Amino acid sequence: MDDMDMALEAMKVQIKKEIIDNYFAERRNLEDDTQALEDKVAVYRQELSGLSRLFSAFYAALGQEPAIDRIMQLLSLPDWPFYEDFRQLPPKAREGLVKKHRHWGFTAWGRHLNLVQAIYEELAPKCRSLKEQYDQLMIHLRLLNEDIQKFNQSFDFGLIAAQIEALEGGGAPIGGGLLSGEREELSTRMRFKSKKLTAEEVPPPPSLPPWKAIKGQVKAVLRATSP
Repeated sequence: MDDMDMALEAMKVQIKKEIIDNYFAERRNLEDDTQALEDKVAVYRQELSGLSRLFSAFYAALGQEPAIDRIMQLLSLPDWPFYEDFRQLPPKAREGLVKKHRHWGFTAWGRHLNLVQAIYEELAPKCRSLKEQYDQLMIHLRLLNEDIQKFNQSFDFGLIAAQIEALEGGGAPIGGGLLSGEREELSTRMRFKSKKLTAEEVPPPPSLPPWKAIKGQVKAVLRATSP
């Protein structure tokens, strides 16, 4: 083997190494990005737990189901958010959620209204904040899946095999060669699976108007439904 042949052989080895190194480097980047998304999902779900407790406090402050029903209609929320969580709470736990919020007012009616207002004014911005987190999650998910698609196209096994075969002058890239079924199986294993997040896994938070936009209507509902 002369110097030219040795140089070409060294070049082939280097190119093969770069193909393999690039594959694993890009795959590691996707794995890291996927983990970052999963970490964000975990934080978001934890924040949803806090939102559930706030909604439970809101339901407890409203009191009876007729009041809750009319307020949910007012808020255009036919599926009462986290209501099942509230239903499973024992009475003492419900009272505990309400006691965490300030009671003020000269009359029982005034204290009731102010309690509902205090909880709502904490609930509405919490929903807005979670909506921003949710939107960021969906953007991260979309960009991650775009990168995964590019990765799978760039590192398709058939394409890599063809490149190596070309370097070998048409010979099989792996000793003994691979049957078409084996190639397809290996190609499938090399692909990076796209990430999916269902509405059950990551439910979007409800959207609530500011208190001043509904205060008059809420007062009317509470007056009509208070014992």
